[in-house]
Amino acid sequence: MRYRGLFMAGVATLVVGVAGLAVVSLVGLDAGAFGRYSSAGQRIYYTGIGDNGAPIARTSVGMGMMYGATCVDCHAEDGRGGRVDAMMGWFDAPDIRYSELTSPHTEDGETTHGWTDADIRRAIRDGIEPNGERLKPPMPRWDMTDGEIDEVIAYLKELSGR
Repeated sequence: MRYRGLFMAGVATLVVGVAGLAVVSLVGLDAGAFGRYSSAGQRIYYTGIGDNGAPIARTSVGMGMMYGATCVDCHAEDGRGGRVDAMMGWFDAPDIRYSELTSPHTEDGETTHGWTDADIRRAIRDGIEPNGERLKPPMPRWDMTDGEIDEVIAYLKELSGR
C-alpha cells in the first residue's frame, strides 16, 4: 500500500512535468520565434509561424504530407533539398534557393525558363509550376499573405549566397 501512494505521486509529477514542458514549448515558439531568426523569412522557413505569431494555414495535397512540416523539414537548412524519408517511403525535395529557381535549367530533357517572383508566389500558394503543372505531393499549399511570401522570397535569395 505504501508504494502505491509513492507510485501515484510519481505519476502525478510526471504528468505535471510533461504538461509544463508542452506549455513552455508552445509559449517559447510563439513568443520567442521573432527574436531567434535573422529575418521574418527565415522564421517562416524554419517554423511556419506567420507575421501574426500563429502557424500559417496550409493544406495537404497527398498522403505524404507530414503534419506540422515546414520548409526546412523538406528543403533543408541550405535550401538545396534532397532525399526526404517519409512515413510511407521517401521523396526528393527540390533545390529552392532563389538562384536555382530563377535560372534556366534542363528538367527531363527539356529546358525551362527561370521562375519569376510571381511564379514562386503561385507555387507557394496554389502549388502550380510556371508551366501550369501541379507541384508534386507532398508540397502543401500555404495560405501566406503577400508580405509573408515576399519575406520568404527574400530569404531564398539569402540562401543563394550560401
